[in-house]
Amino acid sequence: MLGVPQGTIILPLLHNVYSQQKVVEVARVVYGLGFQVFIVTKASGTAAQTGVPEAQKLAIRLNRTLFYLPDLPDAIEVLKPDKVVLVVPRKYAQVELLKVARELSGKLLIVFGGAEPGLSKKELEMGIAVYPDYVEEDLGTTGLVAVSLYLLRTLSRTL
Repeated sequence: MLGVPQGTIILPLLHNVYSQQKVVEVARVVYGLGFQVFIVTKASGTAAQTGVPEAQKLAIRLNRTLFYLPDLPDAIEVLKPDKVVLVVPRKYAQVELLKVARELSGKLLIVFGGAEPGLSKKELEMGIAVYPDYVEEDLGTTGLVAVSLYLLRTLSRTL
């Protein structure tokens, strides 16, 4: 049986982002794939000043939810996920996303790094580091989010 177990809640999170455009693009991907909640942590510069408010407007327009929290540990503390899954390019992880996702249930916080090079070593220790199945090279943040969430969304519907 493929896919994410039924009853699993997937919470996409964009962490450590500086670009206004990246926040809005990722919000469009998250909401466009049918996810109800999008979380942003550690936004700074134009991402915090303009990107988060623009993403909030999009969330309101689409009747979705946006959470903006100071840092990744704050999100973990407030949201209390059962597991934290950190999605990174293949060269930084040893395990495929879907292999891990199939074995987990409950509330999953799916974390993506918003700035190059992505997530720090310290942040990677906060959960399980994975790479998206079928992706050989680094796609950049928006591509990584799109492919990963599409895989999770599509395969969760096969149950």
